[in-house]
Order: sequence, then C-alpha cells, then structure tokens
Amino acid sequence: MILQAQLTGEYVTLFLSGVGVLVFLSVMVVAFFVVYQRRLFAQERLRLAAEQIHQQQLLSAAVAVQETERKRIAGDLHDEIGSLLTATRLYLRQLTPGDPIERLTMIRKQSLEIIDDMIQNTRRISHDLLPPALEKFGLQAATEDLCERFDKTPGIRVELRDTTQGTRLPREAELGLYRVVQELLNNSLKHARASLISVGLAETHRGFQLTYSDDGRGFDADSLRSKGLGLRNIESRVSIIGGTLDYRTAPGKGLQVTIQLPRADHRDH
Repeated sequence: MILQAQLTGEYVTLFLSGVGVLVFLSVMVVAFFVVYQRRLFAQERLRLAAEQIHQQQLLSAAVAVQETERKRIAGDLHDEIGSLLTATRLYLRQLTPGDPIERLTMIRKQSLEIIDDMIQNTRRISHDLLPPALEKFGLQAATEDLCERFDKTPGIRVELRDTTQGTRLPREAELGLYRVVQELLNNSLKHARASLISVGLAETHRGFQLTYSDDGRGFDADSLRSKGLGLRNIESRVSIIGGTLDYRTAPGKGLQVTIQLPRADHRDH
C-alpha cells in the first residue's frame, strides 16, 4: 500500500510537471507570437509612413513642375511677346498725319517684321504647351519628331525603336510620357554629356512600355532624389498617369529607365 501510494505521488508529480512545462511552452509561444505581431505592425507602420512621405514628395514635385512650367510660360510671354507688342506700339505711335511716304513705308515694314516675330514666338510657345504632332498623331509621332530634333545636335545620336503600331493612349498618359522623354533628353544633353541615346516604345503582355538609355556620366540616384529634382519630377509624372518607374544608374555607368503603363490604360482610336 505504501509503495503504491509513493508511485501514485510520483505520477501526480510527473503529470503536474508535464502540465507546467506545457503551460510554460504555451505562454512562450503566445509571447513570441505577440512580439512577432507587434514587430510586423511596427514595420508596417514604418512602411506606410515612408510611403506616405514618398507620395507627399511626389505631389510636391508635381506641383513644383507645374509652377516651373507656369513661370517659364509667363516669362516667355512677358519677355518675348510683351516686348514685341511694346515695340510695335512705339512704331505705330510714330505715325502722324502728313508723314512722307518713305517714312510710312519704313514703319510699316518694321511693324510687319515684329508681327512676324510674334507669330513665330506664339507658335513656339503653343508648341511647347501641347505639340501639334502629339495632339493629332499621338505619342509615337511626337516622340519621333522630338528625337529627330535632338539628333540634329552636334556630337549626339538619338535612336528611336517603335514597335507599337500606332497604339494610342489616353491624352494625359501621352502628354505625361512625352514630357518624361523631353526631360530625359534635356538631362542627357545638358548634364550627362551623353553621345548615344536610345528611346524605345513597345507593347508587352503587361501593357505599354517606354524605355530610355544613354551612355552618359550617370549619377548617384540617392543624392539626386534628396534634392527633389530631376528623377523625382519624372517619378511624379509617371505616378500621376498610373505608371511604374524602374531605373538603373551609377556614376560613369549611364542611365537606363523603364516605364510601364498597365494594359487597362490603353485606348485604341
């Protein structure tokens, strides 16, 4: 009887020990799960905060781009059109009854020359706002015209590869992509010192794709991003039209850019 009681006590002790170990392990598992979930939530909050900051930066860049374009247009109107109108007004005020025919002929000729200059400048400003080729024929024709104009620059070669067969995009998407190509070309010409530029337009299973590359000096993308210029402006334009941007660059390695628009953005005319 005594031996049986001792064995029963040992079984009870082992059972309680086992239960204690299981409870301890359960508590540890729950604690680990809680800590792990808190870390995930913290990382998610940091990711969302970083994404929100990035979106705010893109929005600020988009506003800055618009303000820069408005200032440029206002400057063109003031410096070129405004000054020409003022000059025309001065010439016309010189007209008085009884002027010799030679004087009238000279003032007429000078006034017509100024008006011709105003017409040319007005066409240039309207072309910068919305290129006629883009409005009438689409992104492909406008990009081809843009590349041809840059290709005429001494010391630089611009190649265009277009396999889209004239696929049209929404007007906002075409204008946004055109401005991106325009800005990339200007950067390659003014800052990268590139000698060869390649622009590609294509359709893939994912949608519409724009590629761009040059053999220029490249740049430190992080330092450029911190300045809020260049790349961020391009990112803001791509974000506005619902596209994605991927780029590769490094000092001395040139620049490669890929922009993808989802297939849902396509629109055939």
